Amino acid sequence: MQHLINDTGRERFRAEFSMYYAGIIYLLILNRISFGFTREEMAFLMGQKETYVKEMEELKIPAGNLEVMVHLNWVFNIRKVDISKFDNKISYQFEFSIWEEKGIRHYQMEYFINAVETITFFQLMEEISPEDPAQVEQYTSDCMAVELLLDKLIQKDYFKKYRTPLELWRYTEKYLEENIRVKSLMRELVVLVGKKGSAPLRKTKAKSFGFRYIEHK
Repeated sequence: MQHLINDTGRERFRAEFSMYYAGIIYLLILNRISFGFTREEMAFLMGQKETYVKEMEELKIPAGNLEVMVHLNWVFNIRKVDISKFDNKISYQFEFSIWEEKGIRHYQMEYFINAVETITFFQLMEEISPEDPAQVEQYTSDCMAVELLLDKLIQKDYFKKYRTPLELWRYTEKYLEENIRVKSLMRELVVLVGKKGSAPLRKTKAKSFGFRYIEHK
């Protein structure tokens, strides 16, 4: 894969892969944006490092293997994450561009018909402008509610069993009966995770995929 950056700050990633794989990248970004997840929030819900989804979207790590697809299906909760109508040819040459302009992040995937002609496969936009005061206030309120709930869950031995980030987020929304920004859960868990004696929880990597939370023994 070639990684190119031009003078305007537009990142371009050029590689050969199938139409099917290009469709997975399209649906990954489309579903993430429609759910309102940032890249970091999405990575958290998959139990991965903060840059994981960013690297998938930039074609730096594979998105199409079975384990990743299973976890994408869990996060997106039955929304479609693959397109099965394409041929099996894997040598299409694509160029994927990402750039930011006036509070909008743009994603554009093109494939080459020949050495000089391209066709746009998809183009998506994501709003990344700073939050307004009302959103900041709501986030602060979410953090307070999540902090109280996590304290109750620790007291009730909820973390005696391993808990995934996705499981925790869905339980939090169900318990509080309202939509909660994923980043509020991320923030409060950081405070509760650490070494034994200094924090009640530890974060552990699952044997197969993704980290989980559990009480210190």
